[in-house]
Amino acid sequence: MNFYKKLLEIMNLSDEQYNLLTKKISFDDIEDPLNFQNIDTASERIKNAINNHEKIMIYGDYDCDGICSVSILVKTFKMLNYEVGYYIPSRYKDGYGINEKMVDLIHSKGYTLIITVDNGVSQHEALKKAKEYGIDVILTDHHEILHDIPDCYCIVHPFLKNKDNMPQCGAYVSFMLSIKLLDRIDNYLLSLASLATISDMMPLIHHNRNLVRLALEVIPQERFPQFLILLDNRFEDEKSLSFVLAPKINALGRVKEDNSVNKVVKYFVSNSEKEIVDLANVINSINDERKRITLDAFNSLNIDTIDNVIVTYIPNLKEGLIGLVAARILNQYSRPCIVFSKSENGLLKGSGRSLEGFSLAESFHKLDSLIEVYGGHALAGGLSIKEENLGIFTKEINKLCENVVIKEKEKKIIEMDQDDFNFDNCMLIKNLSPYGEGFDEPYLSYEIKSSNISLIGVNKQHAKGFINEKCSFIHFNIDKELLNKEYIKLIGRLEIDQYRGNKCVTFNVTEIK
Repeated sequence: MNFYKKLLEIMNLSDEQYNLLTKKISFDDIEDPLNFQNIDTASERIKNAINNHEKIMIYGDYDCDGICSVSILVKTFKMLNYEVGYYIPSRYKDGYGINEKMVDLIHSKGYTLIITVDNGVSQHEALKKAKEYGIDVILTDHHEILHDIPDCYCIVHPFLKNKDNMPQCGAYVSFMLSIKLLDRIDNYLLSLASLATISDMMPLIHHNRNLVRLALEVIPQERFPQFLILLDNRFEDEKSLSFVLAPKINALGRVKEDNSVNKVVKYFVSNSEKEIVDLANVINSINDERKRITLDAFNSLNIDTIDNVIVTYIPNLKEGLIGLVAARILNQYSRPCIVFSKSENGLLKGSGRSLEGFSLAESFHKLDSLIEVYGGHALAGGLSIKEENLGIFTKEINKLCENVVIKEKEKKIIEMDQDDFNFDNCMLIKNLSPYGEGFDEPYLSYEIKSSNISLIGVNKQHAKGFINEKCSFIHFNIDKELLNKEYIKLIGRLEIDQYRGNKCVTFNVTEIK
């Protein structure tokens, strides 16, 4: 079977579907903002506020999606030559979403219009207070509407659309509003919405996919300094956004307990090259701190016995980092896990990660008598418990997992022939990008004689060799015990390396069996 047919088979695509997913697209393929109910109402209210010189406050969230959402609208108003206020709450001082205390402050400063982004659907009391003050609230959000829609001026939401209801991030909604206000699509705002779409792990289908595809064309063409500086001037594809840029944007909200996260909005909306460089240095420094604290916390764990569910307690770990440590534990031990840290009022705050087969949301529901508050879904969730309940909670959640069959996420793996490793086949895979949530990039596997592997590096810890004359492979930190076998199977992905204008294909091996 030729490689193209292997690719279609593993991706479950027909010829027609492959051609549809790889066809050239343009701005005409971007969703019409009028699909969103109330976007006209929101736009008219904003234009009236501008004409009447009202004070407008944009209220966001401390993650990458919330930061991009605020940045899109602040930049939009700058393009309209109108200054607005904005605020990203501190995870530690303010908590998630707009609250009554912040509404009091916003009112005291004379604001008469609030636009919430990436929050609002659960903040009923705060929006009620805004209405009492006579402040109109345009609510833009994407989170699940669990109860009644809050009483506000209007709401713009991906599940309140005339057609194509689907999960879309908060910044996507802000981007739609920007198109309506500017009466055009701006490349930079499109790129910010794309970054948030990837960071918030929205399904890369339909409108989301078109948005990201266009951004992957626009970013290297326009070379936006806010993107390239934090990427060390190396932009490759969607992985650059998901694995390099997004974690840096999230770092301030995770690490800093003050309002420093607002500096990231300033970074995204600034026109000053010096200010952008200075703020990039701050972001990089705090991201390095985030990596150090997370690694130290993970290395400090003493996990002797691998339970059905690994529950661990790191008293002084910052709340914004417990989810990152949980993700590391999951990757290391392939077990559901929950990491707790000390919170206030005798409570512990926890963040969990899981695998297919064991739902955290269902487990928390069954153990709600031991839990103060919880939320999330099957594979990720958060909760708070009383400190004295930690032991019984650990015991009971392990009981729930006793007879459960845990499944690691199944990889799509294409069995390769030696001649399959070439530039054309690499491009057949690349042309299907962007890959992400709901559309995973396939892995490739190839069996090779271990005698064909060379060890390189100071301590001979890395493996290198050739598949054929057109393709080399590399694997970092190899388990040398594997080389005792006559044949080993390499699993990884093809990448295109450019050196002095020449392109070559490299098989980046991520796993050896």
